[in-house]
Amino acid sequence: MSSIIVPDACHIELDHVSVVFGSGAQQVTALSDVSFQIHSNEFVSLLGPSGCGKSTLLRLVADLLQPTRGSIRVAGEEPERARLQRQFGIVFQTPALFDWRTVRHNVELPLELLGTSRKECRRLSGELLEMVGLTRFADHYPWQLSGGMQQRVSIARALALDPPLLLMDEPFSALDEFTKEKLQLELLDIKRSTGKTFLFVTHSIPEAVFLSDRIIVLSAHPGQVHSIHSVNLPAERDRELRETEAFYRMMTTIRNCFYEERDLSHVPAHQ
Repeated sequence: MSSIIVPDACHIELDHVSVVFGSGAQQVTALSDVSFQIHSNEFVSLLGPSGCGKSTLLRLVADLLQPTRGSIRVAGEEPERARLQRQFGIVFQTPALFDWRTVRHNVELPLELLGTSRKECRRLSGELLEMVGLTRFADHYPWQLSGGMQQRVSIARALALDPPLLLMDEPFSALDEFTKEKLQLELLDIKRSTGKTFLFVTHSIPEAVFLSDRIIVLSAHPGQVHSIHSVNLPAERDRELRETEAFYRMMTTIRNCFYEERDLSHVPAHQ
């Protein structure tokens, strides 16, 4: 499958974005003055503590929420237009599959909605199920699959329209460690074979380090960009990488960001 070519190397751009919910005494600032760029074919993780606005940021990019201030561009367009142009697919934490449709028919749903012929739907779903290792489960139903297999179906469905960008909101957080590590490797295989851009939300430092080209660390309450880190690890990653000194050094660097933020939160505002 070939992705849409994005004319601008900057695939996602947030410029001084803030999000405020409610008003008056009930007003809550979820995100404050967030700016960053993600380039084509990058794998970038949003990392931070619970409640720091990671999922809110992803939903802004996906046109599921609107910013209170600031601007967002996806492939050079506003999020609404990017959505209408099918520039991205989304994978949520919980697989949103239809129990009455088979695995194959869940994957084919976006294609059907576009009026794709049955023959082409079958061909494309076959390619996608092979990519995620579920060919022999094509005629099973979601309730017959494990959680990890269901998430593979969600990934295949998100890729059905061949979007150049994949948005993923803590897709592996509910899975056991063995399944999680296996899916992380499979996700990197998908990135290598498709050349897509990934924006991946997680609260797991090891997961962010293993998967990412860069990590954007968000501070808590309200969410702001604390720091952005390039992950200087080999492009080809395997299970053994997790046991290397370089991997542990990178995890320590990221972990220290959270200790720095905690320490600064105890400094009086006038200092």
